[in-house]
Amino acid sequence: MKGNLLKEIRQYKNMTQEQFADWLGVSLSSIALVESGHRGISDNLENKITHKFDVTDPNFIEYKKRRKKTGDYFLRQNN
Repeated sequence: MKGNLLKEIRQYKNMTQEQFADWLGVSLSSIALVESGHRGISDNLENKITHKFDVTDPNFIEYKKRRKKTGDYFLRQNN
């Protein structure tokens, strides 16, 4: 997953980086560094994203296909 998709999801949810980090349970700096391209997605962040979006494919291929087909970023309700 690239930082631009992470940012796109965050913006779709209408969240600040801080709110998105809290929602995922990670640090603000993790989100900011990934979105800016200064850091890749860590295993921890990837695991949290896969859990939130009910995706098991580490490359997010399955998620992207479902997203393209349904137009829905949030295939599972999580708060």
